[in-house]
Amino acid sequence: MAKKRKLLLFRGDKPLWIIVAALFLVSLLVVYSATAAMAYREVDGNTSYYLFRQARFIMIGFFVIIVVHWIDYRYYARYAKALFKVSVILVVLAYLVGISLNEASRWIKIPGLGFTFQPSELLKVTLVVVVAQQLGIRQSVITKLPILPPLTPGGWQRNPQRSFDIWYKTTRPLVFPILAATLVVLPANFSTALILWSTCMTMLAIGRVQKRQLNRLILVTFATGAVIISGMYFAGLGRAQTWVNRVMQFTGLTEAVADTRQASQDSYQVQQAEIAIASGGVVGKGPGNSTQRSQLPHPYSDFAYAFIIEEYGIVGGIVVFVLYLWIFYRAGLIVRRCNRPSQGLMVLGLSLIITSQAFVNMAVSVGLLPVTGQPLPLISMGGSSVFFTCVAMGMILGISRESERELLEQQEAAAAAMQERERERGEPPLAEEDTAQEQVHAEEPPAVPLRRPLVLRPRIPKQRNDQEGSDMETNEELTLIDRSEAIGWEEESGASRREVVDLIDEDNE
Repeated sequence: MAKKRKLLLFRGDKPLWIIVAALFLVSLLVVYSATAAMAYREVDGNTSYYLFRQARFIMIGFFVIIVVHWIDYRYYARYAKALFKVSVILVVLAYLVGISLNEASRWIKIPGLGFTFQPSELLKVTLVVVVAQQLGIRQSVITKLPILPPLTPGGWQRNPQRSFDIWYKTTRPLVFPILAATLVVLPANFSTALILWSTCMTMLAIGRVQKRQLNRLILVTFATGAVIISGMYFAGLGRAQTWVNRVMQFTGLTEAVADTRQASQDSYQVQQAEIAIASGGVVGKGPGNSTQRSQLPHPYSDFAYAFIIEEYGIVGGIVVFVLYLWIFYRAGLIVRRCNRPSQGLMVLGLSLIITSQAFVNMAVSVGLLPVTGQPLPLISMGGSSVFFTCVAMGMILGISRESERELLEQQEAAAAAMQERERERGEPPLAEEDTAQEQVHAEEPPAVPLRRPLVLRPRIPKQRNDQEGSDMETNEELTLIDRSEAIGWEEESGASRREVVDLIDEDNE
Protein backbone atom coordinates (compact mmCIF):
# COMPACT_ATOMS: atom_id res chain seq x y z
CA MET A 1 0.00 0.00 0.00
CA ALA A 2 2.91 2.35 0.72
CA LYS A 3 4.21 1.98 -2.84
CA LYS A 4 0.78 2.71 -4.23
CA ARG A 5 0.61 5.94 -2.27
CA LYS A 6 3.97 7.07 -3.60
CA LEU A 7 2.82 6.70 -7.19
CA LEU A 8 -0.10 9.08 -6.73
CA LEU A 9 0.64 12.56 -8.11
CA PHE A 10 -2.23 14.53 -6.55
CA ARG A 11 -2.52 14.05 -2.82
CA GLY A 12 -4.46 16.02 -0.26
CA ASP A 13 -8.03 17.24 -0.41
CA LYS A 14 -9.50 16.08 -3.75
CA PRO A 15 -12.28 18.72 -3.95
CA LEU A 16 -9.66 21.47 -3.68
CA TRP A 17 -7.91 20.11 -6.78
CA ILE A 18 -11.26 20.21 -8.61
CA ILE A 19 -11.88 23.80 -7.48
CA VAL A 20 -8.44 24.94 -8.66
CA ALA A 21 -8.93 23.27 -12.04
CA ALA A 22 -12.37 24.89 -12.42
CA LEU A 23 -11.04 28.36 -11.58
CA PHE A 24 -8.19 27.91 -14.06
CA LEU A 25 -10.70 27.01 -16.76
CA VAL A 26 -12.77 30.10 -15.97
CA SER A 27 -9.58 32.17 -16.12
CA LEU A 28 -8.78 31.03 -19.65
CA LEU A 29 -12.32 31.79 -20.83
CA VAL A 30 -12.35 35.24 -19.21
CA VAL A 31 -8.89 36.30 -20.36
CA TYR A 32 -9.42 35.14 -23.94
CA SER A 33 -12.70 37.02 -24.30
CA ALA A 34 -11.88 40.09 -22.17
CA THR A 35 -8.57 40.91 -23.88
CA ALA A 36 -9.90 40.93 -27.46
CA ALA A 37 -10.12 44.72 -27.65
CA MET A 38 -6.76 45.17 -25.91
CA ALA A 39 -5.15 42.70 -28.34
CA TYR A 40 -6.14 44.87 -31.31
CA ARG A 41 -4.62 47.93 -29.64
CA GLU A 42 -1.37 46.48 -28.31
CA VAL A 43 -0.42 43.29 -30.21
CA ASP A 44 -1.72 44.00 -33.73
CA GLY A 45 -4.92 42.04 -33.36
CA ASN A 46 -3.37 38.78 -32.14
CA THR A 47 -6.33 37.77 -29.97
CA SER A 48 -4.66 34.54 -28.83
CA TYR A 49 -1.57 36.31 -27.45
CA TYR A 50 -2.97 36.93 -23.97
CA LEU A 51 -4.67 33.53 -23.95
CA PHE A 52 -1.38 31.67 -24.40
CA ARG A 53 0.32 34.05 -21.99
CA GLN A 54 -2.21 33.27 -19.30
CA ALA A 55 -2.02 29.56 -20.16
CA ARG A 56 1.71 29.64 -19.46
CA PHE A 57 1.09 31.28 -16.10
CA ILE A 58 -1.50 28.63 -15.28
CA MET A 59 0.78 25.76 -16.26
CA ILE A 60 3.56 27.19 -14.10
CA GLY A 61 1.12 27.71 -11.23
CA PHE A 62 -0.22 24.18 -11.48
CA PHE A 63 3.33 22.81 -11.41
CA VAL A 64 4.04 24.99 -8.35
CA ILE A 65 1.01 23.53 -6.55
CA ILE A 66 2.20 19.99 -7.25
CA VAL A 67 5.74 20.69 -6.03
CA VAL A 68 4.76 22.66 -2.92
CA HIS A 69 2.08 20.21 -1.78
CA TRP A 70 4.66 17.40 -1.72
CA ILE A 71 6.99 19.34 0.61
CA ASP A 72 6.55 18.95 4.35
CA TYR A 73 5.27 22.28 5.65
CA ARG A 74 7.92 22.30 8.39
CA TYR A 75 10.71 22.64 5.84
CA TYR A 76 9.50 25.81 4.12
CA ALA A 77 8.42 27.14 7.51
CA ARG A 78 12.10 27.14 8.48
CA TYR A 79 12.73 30.01 6.10
CA ALA A 80 9.47 31.88 6.75
CA LYS A 81 11.07 34.59 8.91
CA ALA A 82 13.91 35.20 6.46
CA LEU A 83 11.53 35.38 3.50
CA PHE A 84 9.24 37.68 5.45
CA LYS A 85 12.09 40.13 6.06
CA VAL A 86 13.08 39.97 2.38
CA SER A 87 9.48 40.62 1.30
CA VAL A 88 9.24 43.66 3.57
CA ILE A 89 12.39 45.11 2.01
CA LEU A 90 11.08 44.39 -1.49
CA VAL A 91 7.76 46.11 -0.74
CA VAL A 92 9.64 49.21 0.39
CA LEU A 93 11.80 49.10 -2.74
CA ALA A 94 8.69 48.73 -4.91
CA TYR A 95 7.29 51.88 -3.34
CA LEU A 96 10.51 53.83 -3.82
CA VAL A 97 11.87 52.62 -7.17
CA GLY A 98 9.19 50.25 -8.44
CA ILE A 99 7.07 50.41 -11.56
CA SER A 100 3.90 52.51 -11.26
CA LEU A 101 0.59 51.39 -12.70
CA ASN A 102 -2.57 53.44 -12.18
CA GLU A 103 -0.55 55.81 -9.97
CA ALA A 104 0.40 52.95 -7.63
CA SER A 105 3.98 51.69 -7.21
CA ARG A 106 3.51 48.04 -6.46
CA TRP A 107 5.71 46.18 -8.95
CA ILE A 108 9.42 45.43 -9.15
CA LYS A 109 11.10 44.63 -12.45
CA ILE A 110 13.63 41.80 -12.32
CA PRO A 111 16.83 42.99 -14.06
CA GLY A 112 17.82 40.82 -17.00
CA LEU A 113 14.66 38.71 -16.97
CA GLY A 114 12.21 41.29 -18.23
CA PHE A 115 9.25 40.45 -16.01
CA THR A 116 7.72 42.15 -12.98
CA PHE A 117 6.13 40.88 -9.80
CA GLN A 118 4.33 42.23 -6.77
CA PRO A 119 6.35 41.71 -3.58
CA SER A 120 3.16 42.19 -1.55
CA GLU A 121 2.01 38.78 -2.83
CA LEU A 122 5.07 37.16 -1.24
CA LEU A 123 4.46 39.19 1.90
CA LYS A 124 0.95 37.77 2.28
CA VAL A 125 2.11 34.16 2.32
CA THR A 126 5.14 34.63 4.55
CA LEU A 127 3.21 36.74 7.08
CA VAL A 128 0.57 34.05 7.53
CA VAL A 129 3.25 31.37 8.05
CA VAL A 130 5.11 33.49 10.62
CA VAL A 131 1.97 34.33 12.61
CA ALA A 132 0.81 30.69 12.53
CA GLN A 133 4.23 29.58 13.74
CA GLN A 134 4.32 31.99 16.68
CA LEU A 135 0.74 31.25 17.69
CA GLY A 136 1.36 27.51 17.49
CA ILE A 137 4.36 27.76 19.82
CA ARG A 138 2.31 29.66 22.42
CA GLN A 139 -0.96 27.71 22.27
CA SER A 140 -0.54 26.23 25.75
CA VAL A 141 -0.44 29.61 27.47
CA ILE A 142 -1.93 32.02 24.94
CA THR A 143 -5.19 32.34 26.89
CA LYS A 144 -3.28 33.91 29.80
CA LEU A 145 -0.54 35.61 27.83
CA PRO A 146 -0.45 39.42 27.32
CA ILE A 147 0.48 40.29 23.75
CA LEU A 148 1.11 44.01 24.31
CA PRO A 149 3.19 45.67 27.02
CA PRO A 150 1.87 48.69 28.95
CA LEU A 151 1.38 51.66 26.65
CA THR A 152 1.93 54.36 29.27
CA PRO A 153 5.13 55.38 31.09
CA GLY A 154 3.46 54.64 34.41
CA GLY A 155 2.69 51.09 33.37
CA TRP A 156 6.33 50.48 32.42
CA GLN A 157 7.58 51.95 35.71
CA ARG A 158 5.44 49.61 37.82
CA ASN A 159 7.28 46.56 36.49
CA PRO A 160 9.93 47.49 33.90
CA GLN A 161 11.44 44.03 33.62
CA ARG A 162 8.13 42.28 33.00
CA SER A 163 7.06 44.96 30.50
CA PHE A 164 10.32 44.50 28.60
CA ASP A 165 9.90 40.72 28.66
CA ILE A 166 6.38 41.03 27.21
CA TRP A 167 7.70 43.19 24.39
CA TYR A 168 10.73 41.01 23.69
CA LYS A 169 9.13 37.57 24.02
CA THR A 170 5.58 38.14 22.77
CA THR A 171 4.98 41.49 21.07
CA ARG A 172 8.13 41.43 18.96
CA PRO A 173 7.77 37.89 17.53
CA LEU A 174 3.95 37.77 17.32
CA VAL A 175 2.50 41.27 16.92
CA PHE A 176 5.36 43.20 15.35
CA PRO A 177 5.30 41.23 12.05
CA ILE A 178 1.62 42.08 11.64
CA LEU A 179 2.18 45.77 12.24
CA ALA A 180 5.29 45.88 10.05
CA ALA A 181 3.59 44.16 7.12
CA THR A 182 0.52 46.36 7.36
CA LEU A 183 2.51 49.58 7.56
CA VAL A 184 4.83 48.85 4.63
CA VAL A 185 1.92 47.87 2.37
CA LEU A 186 -0.36 50.73 3.46
CA PRO A 187 1.15 53.68 1.49
CA ALA A 188 0.63 52.02 -1.90
CA ASN A 189 -2.23 49.58 -1.32
CA PHE A 190 -4.78 50.23 1.41
CA SER A 191 -7.06 47.31 0.48
CA THR A 192 -4.22 44.77 0.70
CA ALA A 193 -3.12 46.18 4.06
CA LEU A 194 -6.68 45.89 5.35
CA ILE A 195 -6.97 42.28 4.14
CA LEU A 196 -3.67 41.38 5.82
CA TRP A 197 -4.67 43.04 9.08
CA SER A 198 -8.16 41.46 9.13
CA THR A 199 -6.74 38.02 8.37
CA CYS A 200 -4.19 38.24 11.17
CA MET A 201 -6.79 39.49 13.65
CA THR A 202 -8.97 36.51 12.77
CA MET A 203 -6.01 34.17 13.25
CA LEU A 204 -5.35 35.68 16.67
CA ALA A 205 -9.01 35.26 17.64
CA ILE A 206 -9.15 31.63 16.44
CA GLY A 207 -5.74 31.09 18.05
CA ARG A 208 -7.31 31.72 21.47
CA VAL A 209 -5.76 35.10 22.24
CA GLN A 210 -7.57 36.78 25.13
CA LYS A 211 -10.51 38.85 23.98
CA ARG A 212 -9.36 41.72 26.19
CA GLN A 213 -5.88 41.62 24.67
CA LEU A 214 -7.27 41.36 21.13
CA ASN A 215 -9.61 44.33 21.63
CA ARG A 216 -6.69 46.32 23.00
CA LEU A 217 -4.60 45.50 19.94
CA ILE A 218 -7.45 46.40 17.57
CA LEU A 219 -7.96 49.78 19.25
CA VAL A 220 -4.25 50.55 19.14
CA THR A 221 -3.88 49.64 15.46
CA PHE A 222 -7.09 51.47 14.52
CA ALA A 223 -5.99 54.66 16.25
CA THR A 224 -2.48 54.41 14.79
CA GLY A 225 -3.85 53.79 11.29
CA ALA A 226 -6.20 56.75 11.53
CA VAL A 227 -3.35 59.04 12.55
CA ILE A 228 -1.08 57.76 9.76
CA ILE A 229 -3.73 58.06 7.05
CA SER A 230 -4.70 61.55 8.22
CA GLY A 231 -1.08 62.65 8.13
CA MET A 232 -0.62 61.16 4.67
CA TYR A 233 -3.78 62.87 3.43
CA PHE A 234 -2.87 66.36 4.60
CA ALA A 235 0.78 65.95 3.57
CA GLY A 236 -0.17 64.61 0.14
CA LEU A 237 1.85 61.42 0.61
CA GLY A 238 1.06 58.03 -0.88
CA ARG A 239 -2.46 57.44 -2.15
CA ALA A 240 -4.34 58.66 0.91
CA GLN A 241 -6.21 61.32 -1.07
CA THR A 242 -7.37 58.69 -3.57
CA TRP A 243 -8.69 56.49 -0.75
CA VAL A 244 -10.57 59.36 0.88
CA ASN A 245 -12.00 60.46 -2.47
CA ARG A 246 -13.27 56.97 -3.20
CA VAL A 247 -14.88 56.63 0.21
CA MET A 248 -16.50 60.07 -0.14
CA GLN A 249 -17.81 59.21 -3.57
CA PHE A 250 -19.06 55.81 -2.44
CA THR A 251 -20.95 57.32 0.51
CA GLY A 252 -22.46 60.02 -1.71
CA LEU A 253 -20.46 62.98 -0.37
CA THR A 254 -19.37 64.02 -3.85
CA GLU A 255 -19.07 67.65 -2.90
CA ALA A 256 -16.19 66.75 -0.57
CA VAL A 257 -14.15 65.09 -3.29
CA ALA A 258 -11.06 67.12 -4.09
CA ASP A 259 -9.69 65.15 -7.03
CA THR A 260 -12.43 65.43 -9.65
CA ARG A 261 -10.40 63.55 -12.26
CA GLN A 262 -10.02 60.51 -10.02
CA ALA A 263 -13.67 60.75 -8.99
CA SER A 264 -14.87 60.82 -12.58
CA GLN A 265 -12.64 57.88 -13.48
CA ASP A 266 -13.93 55.79 -10.59
CA SER A 267 -17.50 56.77 -11.38
CA TYR A 268 -16.99 55.69 -14.98
CA GLN A 269 -15.64 52.32 -13.87
CA VAL A 270 -18.58 51.70 -11.56
CA GLN A 271 -21.12 52.73 -14.21
CA GLN A 272 -19.63 50.43 -16.84
CA ALA A 273 -19.55 47.54 -14.36
CA GLU A 274 -23.22 48.12 -13.52
CA ILE A 275 -24.10 48.18 -17.24
CA ALA A 276 -22.22 44.91 -17.77
CA ILE A 277 -24.02 43.23 -14.87
CA ALA A 278 -27.44 44.54 -15.88
CA SER A 279 -27.02 43.47 -19.50
CA GLY A 280 -25.93 39.96 -18.50
CA GLY A 281 -29.27 38.94 -17.11
CA VAL A 282 -29.79 35.45 -15.75
CA VAL A 283 -27.87 33.32 -18.26
CA GLY A 284 -25.65 36.01 -19.85
CA LYS A 285 -24.83 36.88 -23.43
CA GLY A 286 -22.67 33.84 -23.98
CA PRO A 287 -18.88 33.38 -24.27
CA GLY A 288 -17.26 35.99 -26.49
CA ASN A 289 -20.43 38.08 -26.90
CA SER A 290 -19.57 40.83 -24.42
CA THR A 291 -20.30 44.38 -25.54
CA GLN A 292 -18.76 46.10 -22.51
CA ARG A 293 -15.23 44.75 -22.77
CA SER A 294 -14.20 47.80 -24.81
CA GLN A 295 -15.69 50.24 -22.27
CA LEU A 296 -15.21 48.32 -19.00
CA PRO A 297 -11.80 49.17 -17.47
CA HIS A 298 -9.72 46.11 -16.65
CA PRO A 299 -12.34 43.43 -17.45
CA TYR A 300 -9.59 40.82 -17.15
CA SER A 301 -8.49 41.78 -13.62
CA ASP A 302 -10.12 44.36 -11.32
CA PHE A 303 -13.62 43.99 -12.83
CA ALA A 304 -13.37 40.38 -13.97
CA TYR A 305 -16.43 39.41 -11.93
CA ALA A 306 -18.62 41.99 -13.69
CA PHE A 307 -17.38 40.66 -17.02
CA ILE A 308 -18.20 37.08 -15.94
CA ILE A 309 -21.78 38.09 -15.10
CA GLU A 310 -22.15 39.84 -18.44
CA GLU A 311 -21.17 36.79 -20.47
CA TYR A 312 -22.41 34.01 -18.18
CA GLY A 313 -25.19 35.77 -16.29
CA ILE A 314 -26.16 35.56 -12.67
CA VAL A 315 -25.80 31.79 -12.90
CA GLY A 316 -22.13 32.11 -13.79
CA GLY A 317 -21.59 34.69 -11.07
CA ILE A 318 -23.14 32.38 -8.46
CA VAL A 319 -20.99 29.46 -9.63
CA VAL A 320 -17.80 31.49 -9.23
CA PHE A 321 -18.95 32.77 -5.83
CA VAL A 322 -19.69 29.21 -4.67
CA LEU A 323 -16.26 28.01 -5.84
CA TYR A 324 -14.50 30.53 -3.60
CA LEU A 325 -16.87 29.78 -0.74
CA TRP A 326 -16.13 26.10 -1.28
CA ILE A 327 -12.40 26.79 -0.87
CA PHE A 328 -13.02 28.24 2.58
CA TYR A 329 -15.34 25.36 3.50
CA ARG A 330 -12.80 22.72 2.48
CA ALA A 331 -10.10 24.64 4.36
CA GLY A 332 -12.29 24.52 7.47
CA LEU A 333 -12.53 20.73 7.16
CA ILE A 334 -8.76 20.50 6.81
CA VAL A 335 -8.31 22.63 9.94
CA ARG A 336 -10.47 20.19 11.90
CA ARG A 337 -8.26 17.28 10.81
CA CYS A 338 -4.98 18.98 11.72
CA ASN A 339 -3.10 17.58 14.71
CA ARG A 340 -0.90 20.63 15.26
CA PRO A 341 -2.02 24.19 16.03
CA SER A 342 0.39 25.77 13.56
CA GLN A 343 -0.96 23.57 10.75
CA GLY A 344 -4.57 24.58 11.31
CA LEU A 345 -3.76 28.26 11.76
CA MET A 346 -1.68 28.27 8.59
CA VAL A 347 -4.53 26.74 6.56
CA LEU A 348 -6.98 29.20 8.10
CA GLY A 349 -4.83 32.23 7.28
CA LEU A 350 -3.99 31.23 3.71
CA SER A 351 -7.61 30.39 2.87
CA LEU A 352 -8.75 33.70 4.40
CA ILE A 353 -6.27 35.62 2.25
CA ILE A 354 -7.55 33.97 -0.94
CA THR A 355 -11.27 34.18 -0.20
CA SER A 356 -11.12 37.71 1.25
CA GLN A 357 -9.39 38.97 -1.85
CA ALA A 358 -12.00 37.26 -4.04
CA PHE A 359 -14.95 38.63 -2.08
CA VAL A 360 -13.50 42.16 -2.15
CA ASN A 361 -13.17 41.96 -5.95
CA MET A 362 -16.74 40.70 -6.30
CA ALA A 363 -18.11 43.30 -3.88
CA VAL A 364 -16.42 46.10 -5.83
CA SER A 365 -17.80 44.78 -9.14
CA VAL A 366 -21.38 44.77 -7.86
CA GLY A 367 -21.08 48.14 -6.10
CA LEU A 368 -20.94 46.99 -2.48
CA LEU A 369 -17.49 48.48 -1.80
CA PRO A 370 -15.49 51.43 -3.12
CA VAL A 371 -13.20 50.83 -6.08
CA THR A 372 -9.99 48.94 -5.20
CA GLY A 373 -7.31 47.18 -7.19
CA GLN A 374 -7.80 43.63 -5.92
CA PRO A 375 -7.71 40.95 -8.66
CA LEU A 376 -9.81 37.80 -8.66
CA PRO A 377 -7.53 35.00 -7.39
CA LEU A 378 -6.68 32.29 -9.96
CA ILE A 379 -8.93 34.01 -12.55
CA SER A 380 -7.61 37.51 -13.20
CA MET A 381 -4.79 37.87 -15.70
CA GLY A 382 -1.39 38.17 -14.11
CA GLY A 383 1.77 36.30 -13.22
CA SER A 384 2.74 37.07 -9.63
CA SER A 385 -0.83 36.87 -8.35
CA VAL A 386 -1.36 33.44 -9.93
CA PHE A 387 2.06 32.21 -8.81
CA PHE A 388 1.79 33.11 -5.11
CA THR A 389 -1.86 32.09 -4.92
CA CYS A 390 -0.77 28.70 -6.22
CA VAL A 391 1.96 28.62 -3.57
CA ALA A 392 -0.72 29.20 -0.92
CA MET A 393 -2.96 26.50 -2.40
CA GLY A 394 0.00 24.13 -2.49
CA MET A 395 0.65 24.74 1.20
CA ILE A 396 -2.99 24.05 2.05
CA LEU A 397 -2.98 20.83 0.01
CA GLY A 398 0.35 19.82 1.54
CA ILE A 399 -1.02 20.17 5.07
CA SER A 400 -4.10 18.22 3.99
CA ARG A 401 -1.80 15.49 2.64
CA GLU A 402 0.10 15.36 5.93
CA SER A 403 -3.14 15.10 7.89
CA GLU A 404 -4.36 12.24 5.69
CA ARG A 405 -1.04 10.45 6.06
CA GLU A 406 -1.12 10.78 9.85
CA LEU A 407 -4.71 9.54 9.93
CA LEU A 408 -3.79 6.54 7.78
CA GLU A 409 -0.82 5.77 10.02
CA GLN A 410 -3.13 5.89 13.05
CA GLN A 411 -5.52 3.47 11.37
CA GLU A 412 -2.69 1.12 10.43
CA ALA A 413 -1.30 1.27 13.97
CA ALA A 414 -4.77 0.53 15.38
CA ALA A 415 -5.14 -2.44 13.01
CA ALA A 416 -1.68 -3.77 13.98
CA ALA A 417 -2.50 -3.40 17.68
CA MET A 418 -5.78 -5.24 17.16
CA GLN A 419 -4.01 -8.12 15.42
CA GLU A 420 -1.45 -8.26 18.23
CA ARG A 421 -4.23 -8.52 20.80
CA GLU A 422 -5.85 -11.29 18.81
CA ARG A 423 -2.58 -13.22 18.74
CA GLU A 424 -2.13 -12.81 22.49
CA ARG A 425 -5.60 -14.27 23.04
CA GLY A 426 -4.68 -17.27 20.94
CA GLU A 427 -7.22 -16.50 18.20
CA PRO A 428 -6.25 -16.60 14.52
CA PRO A 429 -5.39 -13.12 13.17
CA LEU A 430 -7.75 -11.46 10.76
CA ALA A 431 -7.01 -11.67 7.07
CA GLU A 432 -5.84 -8.55 5.26
CA GLU A 433 -9.20 -8.26 3.49
CA ASP A 434 -11.08 -8.37 6.79
CA THR A 435 -8.70 -5.83 8.30
CA ALA A 436 -9.16 -3.47 5.38
CA GLN A 437 -12.94 -3.90 5.61
CA GLU A 438 -12.92 -3.03 9.30
CA GLN A 439 -10.77 0.02 8.62
CA VAL A 440 -13.32 1.23 6.11
CA HIS A 441 -16.16 0.89 8.58
CA ALA A 442 -14.16 2.16 11.54
CA GLU A 443 -15.17 5.53 12.84
CA GLU A 444 -12.83 8.38 12.12
CA PRO A 445 -10.89 9.34 15.24
CA PRO A 446 -11.91 12.68 16.69
CA ALA A 447 -9.88 15.66 15.57
CA VAL A 448 -7.32 16.83 18.09
CA PRO A 449 -8.30 20.31 19.32
CA LEU A 450 -5.97 23.23 18.67
CA ARG A 451 -4.33 23.24 22.07
CA ARG A 452 -1.16 22.06 23.75
CA PRO A 453 -1.10 21.03 27.41
CA LEU A 454 1.05 22.57 30.06
CA VAL A 455 3.20 19.61 31.08
CA LEU A 456 4.28 19.28 34.67
CA ARG A 457 7.94 18.29 34.48
CA PRO A 458 9.46 17.28 37.84
CA ARG A 459 12.66 19.01 38.87
CA ILE A 460 14.55 17.20 41.61
CA PRO A 461 16.99 19.27 43.65
CA LYS A 462 20.47 18.05 44.52
CA GLN A 463 20.95 15.75 47.53
CA ARG A 464 21.76 17.47 50.78
CA ASN A 465 24.19 16.18 53.35
CA ASP A 466 22.00 17.02 56.32
CA GLN A 467 18.99 15.13 57.61
CA GLU A 468 16.61 17.04 55.37
CA GLY A 469 17.93 15.04 52.39
CA SER A 470 15.77 12.07 53.37
CA ASP A 471 12.64 14.21 53.38
CA MET A 472 13.41 15.78 50.01
CA GLU A 473 10.40 17.30 48.27
CA THR A 474 9.87 17.28 44.53
CA ASN A 475 9.48 20.71 42.97
CA GLU A 476 7.44 21.04 39.83
CA GLU A 477 8.09 23.46 37.00
CA LEU A 478 5.61 24.55 34.36
CA THR A 479 7.16 23.90 30.97
CA LEU A 480 5.74 24.65 27.53
CA ILE A 481 6.28 21.54 25.41
CA ASP A 482 5.25 20.89 21.82
CA ARG A 483 6.80 17.58 20.84
CA SER A 484 5.07 17.42 17.46
CA GLU A 485 6.71 20.60 16.15
CA ALA A 486 10.29 20.10 17.25
CA ILE A 487 11.49 19.87 13.64
CA GLY A 488 11.77 22.78 11.31
CA TRP A 489 10.99 25.74 13.52
CA GLU A 490 13.51 28.39 14.36
CA GLU A 491 12.50 28.40 18.03
CA GLU A 492 12.48 24.65 18.60
CA SER A 493 14.66 24.73 21.71
CA GLY A 494 12.95 24.13 25.02
CA ALA A 495 14.60 27.12 26.65
CA SER A 496 13.04 29.62 24.29
CA ARG A 497 9.60 28.11 24.81
CA ARG A 498 9.88 28.01 28.61
CA GLU A 499 10.43 31.77 28.59
CA VAL A 500 6.86 32.30 27.47
CA VAL A 501 5.40 30.77 30.63
CA ASP A 502 6.96 33.50 32.78
CA LEU A 503 4.78 36.10 31.04
CA ILE A 504 1.40 34.68 32.07
CA ASP A 505 -0.96 37.44 33.07
CA GLU A 506 -0.95 37.67 36.85
CA ASP A 507 -4.61 38.68 36.93
CA ASN A 508 -5.70 35.37 35.42
CA GLU A 509 -3.62 33.01 37.51
